[in-house]
Amino acid sequence: MNMRSKWSGWAWAAALAASGAMAQEAKEEKTVGSVTLDAASAYVFRGVTLNKGFVLQPSLSVEALPGLTLGVWANYDVDDNDGALKQRQFSEVDLTASYELDLEAVTLSLGYAEYTYPGADAKADREISLSLALPMPLSPSLTAYYGVGGAVKKNAYVEAAVGHDVELAEDLSLSLGATVGYAIPDEGDSGFSNYTVSAAIGFLKYFTAKLAYIGQLDDSVLTDAQYVREVVFTLSASASF
Repeated sequence: MNMRSKWSGWAWAAALAASGAMAQEAKEEKTVGSVTLDAASAYVFRGVTLNKGFVLQPSLSVEALPGLTLGVWANYDVDDNDGALKQRQFSEVDLTASYELDLEAVTLSLGYAEYTYPGADAKADREISLSLALPMPLSPSLTAYYGVGGAVKKNAYVEAAVGHDVELAEDLSLSLGATVGYAIPDEGDSGFSNYTVSAAIGFLKYFTAKLAYIGQLDDSVLTDAQYVREVVFTLSASASF
């Protein structure tokens, strides 16, 4: 998210400080969205390598109403993934909406995502989600996704996550995280598919450098053909407005 009597010097200073703090607080309260650009060494989604080469991923999110956030995310393939993709084109554009409800003991988030594929002869994939986050150390969360349209219809995916942030210095922070995913396809084997561990350094207020390791848990769920990239490096630039 005027007194005209004679004040002493310290009173004026206190008033000015309070006024500045209120102005800053008001300015922070007016922040309604953010824009981000990620430059990544590969595009890996839920353990599956969609492009093993360099990609750019811009995104925009806006709080349209209190608790309601709308977003758009895109993947731009700089590399062509050994000819499987068109080089220097957008291969995916996602539209998202989420509503967050803060309760005393848990934060609930309802989400909807539509995955579109410009230039490809494929229908959009549609997915709904429900997330529960606990306000406690390591910020544990559990998110369930369910496909309601396209190629992901009737497919489910559940992800558990933990994370911890540390302020190292002014405009310098460390974020550690870990996730584990359980896939429930409409056809095929269900089971734990992948896990990730990551470390990110935030610096100079607008930038983040992140290194993530993706591990394969069950090759009958996440096949060897899908599991190509184990390590992904991402450099992000973001700003709020």
